[in-house]
Amino acid sequence: MAERLADEISTGRAAPGMQLPSETELMSIFSISRITVRQAIALLARQGQVTTRRGKGTFVTRPVPQQDLGKLQGFFDALRSLGIEPRTQLLDFSASAGRVDRSLPEGLDLPVRMRRRYCVDEQPFAVVEAFLPAAAASLGSRRAGELMVYEILQQFLGLHIGHASVVIRCARPDTAIARHLGVDARSNVLVMERTSLTADGATCEFMRIYIVPERYAFRLSVPGPLEIASALRPTNHYEAVEQPHPIK
Repeated sequence: MAERLADEISTGRAAPGMQLPSETELMSIFSISRITVRQAIALLARQGQVTTRRGKGTFVTRPVPQQDLGKLQGFFDALRSLGIEPRTQLLDFSASAGRVDRSLPEGLDLPVRMRRRYCVDEQPFAVVEAFLPAAAASLGSRRAGELMVYEILQQFLGLHIGHASVVIRCARPDTAIARHLGVDARSNVLVMERTSLTADGATCEFMRIYIVPERYAFRLSVPGPLEIASALRPTNHYEAVEQPHPIK
């Protein structure tokens, strides 16, 4: 059964987002037991080909979104370019949380903190945590829920982003982030950290994105050889990857 369904998915006959028949229907179609059906579905889920939503059924997964770090393509835009319209939810907007949040790198004066969750097909796959200048507090939570971070900086605050650096690592989420992502707090997630500076070198934003690893990927193309091993650094001594273009 698993092999046949995998073939249906790989050839496109079972399209992304399509719901599979129920367990009872699969038992009848393949003349197999319920335990065999569940084992087959579990195998396809581990391979990332299907996802099961409690109370709704099992669905064919969409291709994993890939963000090209070498192009002018934002987090939100990377999904839209694949024909995926993410649903966003503002989880928190505080005018002063950045002053007491110990996760904010030392020396940054970015008191405004906002958290937003991204979902695709009703499944959470990322939580964005952004720290912004004090002037962003006047935006208010309602307006903050409608704008992306760079829209706030450029359109609302009138800042020009001249430079951004990005670090991507693997880490365990705290309890709140794990809950918002629907993952075990003991598991690891991808963490993308971005620091944005204005044209005159002032830091105007620090963003941390927690991503469910199975649901997102990053891609980088460079001219000539790409020396991976020589670029590796321990996490307490990592170096940022320079981004010449802003990421929304």
